[in-house]
Amino acid sequence: MVVATENLSKRGRLQGVTLQVAGGVVGLLGPNGAGKSTLLALLAGRLKPDGGMAALLSHAPRDPRVLPLRAYLPQAPRLFPHLRAWEVLEGARKVKGLDKGALEEALERMGLERLLRRRVGELSGGQRQRLALAAGLMGDPPIWLLDEPTAALDPQGRERFWAWVGAKGRGAVLVALHHVEEAQRADRLVLLKGGRVLEEGSPAEVLGLRGERLPWLMEVLYEEPA
Repeated sequence: MVVATENLSKRGRLQGVTLQVAGGVVGLLGPNGAGKSTLLALLAGRLKPDGGMAALLSHAPRDPRVLPLRAYLPQAPRLFPHLRAWEVLEGARKVKGLDKGALEEALERMGLERLLRRRVGELSGGQRQRLALAAGLMGDPPIWLLDEPTAALDPQGRERFWAWVGAKGRGAVLVALHHVEEAQRADRLVLLKGGRVLEEGSPAEVLGLRGERLPWLMEVLYEEPA
């Protein structure tokens, strides 16, 4: 099992979530406050649970053996504004112990070649997100824990991101989805509300073969009409 939780809880945010991910792309859907960010932060070891357990590749999230094997990207990645884009990427490459080929692949994946000399503070929100994705996903670690990675991206940036997901080798991608229309990109969907798992299944099971369950999804999860 690549990612597993059992009765995972964080007071006021997550209530007894049990989840098993053997591989593939698992999309997390839910309104603000549903527990998506908390679940990802617990799996990344950024938060400590009040109860239950979480494991990545059979190790605790804070185990030093698992840290190089996962990429975690929160909603608002912190990038130093005075650094140039190439310095951010080169720093990530060195920390991860990767060769130049991994950096070049990340550059190409996110289309950053023309931005390398620019400082982070000069980049748009979408460009900064592309840079954060390139630095975080460089080297294709087995586990990706991504919190609304496409929220700041334009359509072209979103396509670049999902193309990278599609080219990923073995492992698991657990991604909080900002755009409901991206749910079809996942192999499996997990619906969260009030810190609990409301439903899970394939996109066809959750959304319907022709999207006929989308009105239900919008009303139950987001309390608004489709």
